[in-house]
This record gives sequence, structure tokens and C-alpha cells, in this order.
Amino acid sequence: MGEVRGALLLEQAGDALPLLTNRALLLLIGASLFALLLAGGVLFAFASVLGLRIRRLRNAAERALRAGGQVDTAVLPLIGARDELGDLARSFARLLDEVNAYTDYLRTLASKLSHELQTPLAIVKSSLDNLDHQAMPAEAHTYLARARDGAERLGAIVRAMSEASRMERAIAGVEGEDFDLAAVLRGCVEAYGALAAPRRVDGDIPAAPVIMHGAPELVAQALDKLFDNARSFAPEDGWIRLSLHASANGAEIRVANSGPLLPPAMQERLFDSLVSVRPSAARTGEARADAPHLGLGLYVVRMIADLHRGEAHARNLGDSSGVEFMIVLRGMPRRPLAGTT
Repeated sequence: MGEVRGALLLEQAGDALPLLTNRALLLLIGASLFALLLAGGVLFAFASVLGLRIRRLRNAAERALRAGGQVDTAVLPLIGARDELGDLARSFARLLDEVNAYTDYLRTLASKLSHELQTPLAIVKSSLDNLDHQAMPAEAHTYLARARDGAERLGAIVRAMSEASRMERAIAGVEGEDFDLAAVLRGCVEAYGALAAPRRVDGDIPAAPVIMHGAPELVAQALDKLFDNARSFAPEDGWIRLSLHASANGAEIRVANSGPLLPPAMQERLFDSLVSVRPSAARTGEARADAPHLGLGLYVVRMIADLHRGEAHARNLGDSSGVEFMIVLRGMPRRPLAGTT
């Protein structure tokens, strides 16, 4: 008992164990890589969809503020979404609604003020006329003259605001016609030469006709506004240049003048209502230095450009010698004749 009578020895080559270990390790690494790739793909797809939705909302927010300060909240997407981007879109919509209401208030402020100021201004003028026929001390005439001058300036402001309101109503009902835009500009350049003296007026107008469907009298009025603005800032030894460039989609009218440069922040706001960068002493022409300027002239220019499906821009010249105002005209849409479909 207790003796060992025999033994069984099993042997196996050691190469199989590393192979099994390596196989298990490779399976683990492969499964981990697959899980990482799958998770990365899911995250990439989620980020792509999220980024696309954010870009859509950003582009819509940028398009909502159209040229001229008009706000269009109907273009905002994701309004009905129930996630955080939907909340952000609804916040943008509420903000744009407030901006639109304030913009409409500013746009109609000139007409409201012109209407409300006419009656008290008439009362002030009539009272001053009555005082002028009363016996007063000699020193009182000085104050009466100052009051009359102030009333005249208020009257000029009211007339300017009324002109902008009348222009808005006139533009709403104007009828388009085919006319030669080059001929209109040539006539304006010839008339501006004497008005701008001693400033030099140059014209770059093509000899060939540039046919445009629109309102020639309104285009001429827009040119008058741009010329008056250029003459105001161009020094007496300066220059004013008008040019016309026709293209397949319309025409570009440029009015450039020597003089001070525009502030960069105001170049896109100059055509808004009641916006002006003109200081009171900036007038170098024949008008009075303290004549009121409400920024309504360039606002009328933009309205006329909008009527012709165009836009208005302002920029400093590349050589810093002055500024350039450009209006792009593509023509008014043709209205169908009565009785046609």
C-alpha cells in the first residue's frame, strides 16, 4: 500500500496557449474598436444633424433681417421643434417680432411727427406774425427774430419729413415704363455741372441706350439726392463723378465724390430712415451751415432702388480719396395689362 505502481504523463506543446491568448486579445481589441467606431459614427451623425439644424437656424436668422431693416420672421425654421433648438428658434422669433415692431415705429415716425407738428407750428408762426405788428421794445425784436428763425427751421424739418411720407405714397402707386437710363443720367450730369461749381463734375455714361423698365422721374430724383449729398461733402476744389454700368441683370449707378470718409459702422445704415452722419458744419455748398438734415434723402434713394428690385450701398474709395454711393437697378416688374391673364 502506498506504493506507486505506475504514472500517466500528458504533455502538450506550449505554442497553442499563446495562440489562444493572442486570439482572445485580438477579439477583445476588435470588439473594442468596433464599439468605438460605432459610437463615433453615432456621435458624428448626431453632431452632423445638430450642426445642420444650427446652420439652418443661423442662416434663417441672417435672412430675416433684410435690406432696409425689414424683418421677416416667417423664414425661421424649427419653430415647432420640442427640443432646445426649438426653444432657441422661438426666442429668436420673439426677438425679431420686437425688432420688427420697433423698426416699423421708426419707419413711420417721420410721417407721424410731421403730421403732429404742423398744427403747433402754425400756431407759433401766427403768434409771431401777430407780435410783429405789436409795439415792442427795440431789444425784443432780437428775440422775435430768433424765434422766427427757429420756427423756420422747424418748418424745414416738417417739410423734409412730409416729403419722405409723400414719396412713400407716390412710390406705392407709380406705373413703370420703358425708358433710356443713359439719357436720364446724361441730362442730370449736364444740369449738375453748373450747380456744383466750382467743383468738377465728371460723367462716365455709355453712348449706347440702356433700356430700363421703371420710373424715370423717380430715378432722376434719386440722382438728385445723391448729387446733393455729394456736393455737401465735396470741398470746393474737389470733384464729383457719376457713372453708369449696364449688365445683363440691370444697371449700376455710381456717384462718387472727394471728401471725408464714412465711418465703417455707418456704411450699411446710411440708407435707413432718420440716420445721418452729417455734422451741422459739414455743409460746404450754398446752403446754410445749420440747415437741418434728418437722413431722409438717402432713405428715399433706397426706397426708389427697392422699387426697381435693386439695392443701395455706400463705401469708401480704395485710395481713401472720398466715398462712393451705388444703386443697383434691375427694373420694375411688368404688370399685366387689364383684361389679360
